[in-house]
Amino acid sequence: MVGRALPRDALSLAINSAQQRTQDQLHIHIDCVSPSLRAALREHGHAIGDAWAPFPVQLEGKSYRAIRARTLMQPGATPFELLARLADARADMAAESLVVVGADFGDGETGFYLIEARAGGGEELQDRGCAVAKSP
Repeated sequence: MVGRALPRDALSLAINSAQQRTQDQLHIHIDCVSPSLRAALREHGHAIGDAWAPFPVQLEGKSYRAIRARTLMQPGATPFELLARLADARADMAAESLVVVGADFGDGETGFYLIEARAGGGEELQDRGCAVAKSP
């Protein structure tokens, strides 16, 4: 526990690909974002649009794709439905890693960044020690 409210861009949920799951079943990791992911989103978030595209820089040495969403509550806009818009993801959803991070888009709107990779572990982009809780 960090003992205080955190900004929305400090929190994330991650789903590892089947290859990275230690419990052999889909489960969601909820944790703070890694400082490197938070910094990358703050620097490059403006380049993330409403369609999946390569993330401008590698994260933890890997290539990712990203999309922004203003809501995850509308039909067709849940994280898994957004992920399934990618043909390769739709063909093998178990091979996908997905991270969802709260976002403030800077135009007065809030929403989420979704970040995906094939066969990865989204958990790599999280920080169990929650270093972001110690920074502004």
